[in-house]
Amino acid sequence: GEAILDDDGHDARDIWIRVTVTKQGDALEVDLTDCHPQVKGFINSSWPNTMSAVHMAFAYLIDPRTPKNEGTFRPVTVKAREGSVVWPREPAPVTLCTNHCAQDIAEAMWKALAASCPDRTIAGWSKRFRIAIQGVNPATKRPFIWHLFHARGGGGGCNVGDGWPTVGEGQAGGGIKFGSIEVAETRFPLFFERHEFRPDSGGGGTFRGGVGSVLRLRMETKAPATANTAGEGVKYAPYGLLGGADGFPHRYRLISGRSERPLRTKEVGIPVMPGDVFVVESSGGGGYGPARSRDAGAIAKDLENGVVTRRPPTGARALRGAQNGRRPKASRPTRTRTAASRKA
Repeated sequence: GEAILDDDGHDARDIWIRVTVTKQGDALEVDLTDCHPQVKGFINSSWPNTMSAVHMAFAYLIDPRTPKNEGTFRPVTVKAREGSVVWPREPAPVTLCTNHCAQDIAEAMWKALAASCPDRTIAGWSKRFRIAIQGVNPATKRPFIWHLFHARGGGGGCNVGDGWPTVGEGQAGGGIKFGSIEVAETRFPLFFERHEFRPDSGGGGTFRGGVGSVLRLRMETKAPATANTAGEGVKYAPYGLLGGADGFPHRYRLISGRSERPLRTKEVGIPVMPGDVFVVESSGGGGYGPARSRDAGAIAKDLENGVVTRRPPTGARALRGAQNGRRPKASRPTRTRTAASRKA
């Protein structure tokens, strides 16, 4: 199986994680020797983190009643090449490794195991993409730092159901939540103009991917601020599995006056002016199984709830789309009356 990271924030692009899983009697060997060389950026994975990512991948797949302890994972051995992104030589930056490339190691393993245990593997999840903003709060005249935990992405589908909507990145399994919008607006110079589901963002499938989010966040500062980003998943979307379609990738932008620019996944010192707007469209999860096998009642419910705005292609048309790797373009979401009702 293979997973690919967008970049390291410096000069490395398309950073691959390749894994082979081999069953030998009662033992499992996980071979990570064919991975990208270590990089300048902070996505290298320390050896303990790599071992943890391998165990995490299996923990998602085994019977949930099985204890997650040393005895359970004793039959698993891991091979890697020193000097690679999954076993870097010191000194190497590893700050982001518990997110990336931990999730990418796990997803490469899930792909590798899909053929042998399709009833247990899962499609791709959204990846982390955070924004941190530093400035001065005009209400208190004091400096502030605020981290974006809102606008979570979708989870991947599996053989028993759709991916969870807006669940967040895969390595956390939904364990990282965002706080109250009202509290954030009270404590920080921020206004959430829009915070909604992102229709059509989940990959189609027998069980579709969970949808991501759409956020419009306006700065209510009086002086310039700065922002940093840290994450993944703009170039490579959450993967579909066993005939399912990929989800939509992240799309983050900053609107300043009449200009608009995309945000890269790893930037520092981004100028943020009073009144600027962050537009966050987080990724949807990958679909599981062919869309033509999806239950008609589930399709009708998706359309009724607005998480899907068009019926998926069926029959030969769906098969051709999957073979060509195409994803239908997202329909433009219908803007809700949230901002208007809040002003009222």
